[in-house]
Amino acid sequence: MKSALITHPQLGTVKITMRSSARRIIARWKDGIVHLTLPPTCNGEDVIRSLDALAPRLLKRRNELIYREGQVIDMAGISVAITRQSVKPDRVLASMRGDKAFLEVGSGINLDDIAATRTISGILCRIAEKASPELLLPRAMQLAREIGVTPASWHIMRGFRTLGKCTSRREIHLSYVIAFLPQDLRDYIVWHELAHLSEMSHSPRFHAICDRYCQGREKQLIAALHAFRWPILK
Repeated sequence: MKSALITHPQLGTVKITMRSSARRIIARWKDGIVHLTLPPTCNGEDVIRSLDALAPRLLKRRNELIYREGQVIDMAGISVAITRQSVKPDRVLASMRGDKAFLEVGSGINLDDIAATRTISGILCRIAEKASPELLLPRAMQLAREIGVTPASWHIMRGFRTLGKCTSRREIHLSYVIAFLPQDLRDYIVWHELAHLSEMSHSPRFHAICDRYCQGREKQLIAALHAFRWPILK
């Protein structure tokens, strides 16, 4: 696997990774920059041509995320307040008191800088990952009991792209990032995975089961999830 950084006139910094196992070109945002994965047969002209073709779609999907002093991020169980401090002007200090967390951004840090955004987003993710078992699993188990289904086990997983999965062994895995979702969308992710206990594929039968679990709101919740503005780089 080989990686390199280039600058694109529209997209800015792009990380290019060539993987021997890749079969097609894949582009996505991660940590505020575009990551382009290429099969080994691609050359420099293929890179530029692909980026130019993908730029309009990528720009529409870019998360214009900027944190602000005084901002409060609610994790439906934990609130995180962003404040300023001058004790360590080049650092972001994090602390936790009960169900409240504080990110104190040094006075020498420009909040408009993508580096600051990456740092704060990373700290928020660590807070969410640590708190997610308590924030997510009791409610997920309650929803399963209400429906009358029993997974073999529950797990918290890492990763941003897959919010939940149900294995053939009836194990349900929930990504810690759904801690950033409002409660109704967290519940939708759980209901979706619980429906897979009865139907593994996304067939009409699956959607009928999932819609029943969602009290007839499956399409509404899917639309809300797609429109949700994540408070982290994703």
